[in-house]
Amino acid sequence: MKAPIGRMWITIALLVTLPLSAQAAWPEKPITITVGYAPGGLVDLLSRAVADVMSRNLRQPVVVENRAGAGGAVASTALMKMPGDGYNLVATTSTTMTLDPMVAKLGFGVNDFAYVAAIGEFYDGFFALPERGWKTLNDAVTAAKSEGHLNYASTMTIDRMLTGLIAKKNSVKLVPLPTVGGADAITKVLGGHVAFGYNTGSYYPLAKDGKLQVLALSGKDRIPDLPDVPTLKELGYNVAAVSLIIFVAPKNTPDDIQVNLAEAFEKAAKDPKVVDLVKQRGLKPFSEFGKTLTATVRGHADENSQLIRETAADGGR
Repeated sequence: MKAPIGRMWITIALLVTLPLSAQAAWPEKPITITVGYAPGGLVDLLSRAVADVMSRNLRQPVVVENRAGAGGAVASTALMKMPGDGYNLVATTSTTMTLDPMVAKLGFGVNDFAYVAAIGEFYDGFFALPERGWKTLNDAVTAAKSEGHLNYASTMTIDRMLTGLIAKKNSVKLVPLPTVGGADAITKVLGGHVAFGYNTGSYYPLAKDGKLQVLALSGKDRIPDLPDVPTLKELGYNVAAVSLIIFVAPKNTPDDIQVNLAEAFEKAAKDPKVVDLVKQRGLKPFSEFGKTLTATVRGHADENSQLIRETAADGGR
């Protein structure tokens, strides 16, 4: 029996007016998370743990790829050219979005992405070989004064700003050697290629084993398992920087897909394996999603704008 013509036209009209995302179930194909750093660092390790959980929960492969360069900016720039369909994401640090565009000519700003999830807060810090005998970063500064300068392994814009401020205040020369991520920075320090290094917490397991000495933390808090390591503020530098592991999507990703993504990441963040990785790798437990995370990221951008003004006033840039 044929359907009444009027009913058929109503059905067609509904299909035409429904958004594409509402006509098809998500996800229908593999999801790719591009890590903006080299393999082996904290962003990479956490991304892979999260991807494994999401693959099981979503019943679709969640593939992790690495595209290192410019402190995460290369991957983020590429994401802007991808469709907002929920199948392409980037894992990076919040400072890539909230600081780097303010101090370098990048093709994006803090408002150019959809912020899906944040899982874990870094204990960013400076570290060196224990054999050097340094207990805090001020000991490294003293060594720089006697040796004329010190080279260090740099991983991002924020460490160059901080060391610039520290060098200026102490009239010493601290020279950054760029690396492709936390694992590379550690390798440079362990191999004796630089005097010390900076990264977003990849040093933690080696520090717990006594193979690295953490000299200072750039965040607001000490690490519970390394209670003797001071913050920069405690060492007399009136600065602090907060950095999160974040997952972002293209800005034009539909709201319903953003909600689905946020829910998938929230489930992954609660998985025992992910929770254990956060703890074992020395990340501060932290998770936010969707609109709440967007507000937090924009707040960090405001804080970093103030940090830029402070370091510029001190000649740190």
